[in-house]
Amino acid sequence: MAYTIEQTIRQTLDWESIEWNDHRDHVRRIQGRIFSATRDQDWSRVKNLQKLLVRSHSARLIAVRRVTQENSGKRTAGIDGRIYITSQARQELVEEIRQLNPMKYRCSPLKRVYIPKPNGDKRPLGIPTVTDRVMQMLVKLALEPEWEARFEPNSYGFRAGRRAQDGISQIWTTIKFREGKHTSAWVLDADISKCFDNIDHKFLLQKVPVFRNTIKGWLKAGIIEFGTYHVTKAGTPQGGVISPLLANIALDGMERLFGIESDSGKYKSPASRTGPNKGVSLIRYADDCVVIAPSRERITEYVIPKIRMFLSVRGMQLNEMKTHIVHRRDGFDFLGFLVQQYCGRGRRVCLIKPSKKAVQKHLKNIKKVLSHNKQATAEDIVKRLNPIIRGWGNYYRYSNAKVTFGYVDYRIWQMLWKWCLRRHNNKGKKWVRNKYFGQIGGRNWVFKSDEGHYLFFTASIPIRKYTKVKGYNSPFDPLLEKYWEKRTRGKVKYSDW
Repeated sequence: MAYTIEQTIRQTLDWESIEWNDHRDHVRRIQGRIFSATRDQDWSRVKNLQKLLVRSHSARLIAVRRVTQENSGKRTAGIDGRIYITSQARQELVEEIRQLNPMKYRCSPLKRVYIPKPNGDKRPLGIPTVTDRVMQMLVKLALEPEWEARFEPNSYGFRAGRRAQDGISQIWTTIKFREGKHTSAWVLDADISKCFDNIDHKFLLQKVPVFRNTIKGWLKAGIIEFGTYHVTKAGTPQGGVISPLLANIALDGMERLFGIESDSGKYKSPASRTGPNKGVSLIRYADDCVVIAPSRERITEYVIPKIRMFLSVRGMQLNEMKTHIVHRRDGFDFLGFLVQQYCGRGRRVCLIKPSKKAVQKHLKNIKKVLSHNKQATAEDIVKRLNPIIRGWGNYYRYSNAKVTFGYVDYRIWQMLWKWCLRRHNNKGKKWVRNKYFGQIGGRNWVFKSDEGHYLFFTASIPIRKYTKVKGYNSPFDPLLEKYWEKRTRGKVKYSDW
């Protein structure tokens, strides 16, 4: 007897034996159809396909797996105190989700928690129950391909296939100096004040015709803090799976303020635009954005008023304390990078390096690990520090970070040397060196353990030039499978910066 894919996957009972690739392919095929229908502006077909996806058993399995097994908050419970960390519990959750109708679903209130911010303040989070998070993930799987076909080309935060390096690469391309050409040199480094907390619910719901009642329920669910219920009148809960997507939907259109598209919908470069939009570029990453313009007056008299009007309709406003206008020679920080133009020896060059704050934060984190592990073995130190050092270095590998990497390695060596001397204050420095430091790859004084494992050094990471995502390209586009397959293989060119 022949079975459809839905009938076949329903027979799956053992969580550990699920063929996840089959389910991913099934979900991705429907998402590709949603993306194509959106491009064709066939809105009735988009709506039908989205409803088909949320009813799919494959989508339920994928949603449960991402929330309870892959996400970092899988062990964080909502107000019901329930988490699902065993295979049996996840199977039961799938069955529970199957009985819920996403179109008529009623969610539970959020649990209020606070996490520290870099400036010493605390960021409020609203934690939904695991069941609510799975339902949000299910709706996100249906909404995301539609909006990926509608989002602007230079929006990079919380989007599939895009990351911070895409935004940084676009900034470098926009403001770098070229011989014989004049580029825009003034930069508005803008920040939206409490973006997630102030989004106007009425405006947001107008932009989401499908699942409107469900999303309204999440927005109006309320928060329980210290046993007291508080009504939510604005904003999307930071801590919800779907919140970043909703924030991007609310902010969609900011780049189009400056004439990025022709009447036929094709992208227009800043140099080909006319009027006050000529030479103006906007790059956005979530609620942080950079606007590059030909003059300071263009920013103060034209760009800022338009952005303020755009945000006011959505219930938001600019953070005046964090919004600055600078020249590219003075440099500015964005997403942990310092972007600055340098002049010397008859040439000008735009360099992108790890920002001073990012370096200090990284070194402070290393110092904290060593301070909390004064009695640990060298093997434990290597195991704890290597992921931190490697992860930080890989984030900045697509920048002019070679000198910074060397400086960071030197500072880490200083901290490790003090850590070693403190442990053996009755031993000579030569003895300490022979015990804890060795040579590898032509490099001396590399921290090592008795088991022969060495500390990873940041300078060993090769500096490469990043290949930015092209224009409106999306991983949901069925016509671009080869393009995204090539990107996931990591084929990038070596840096010529």
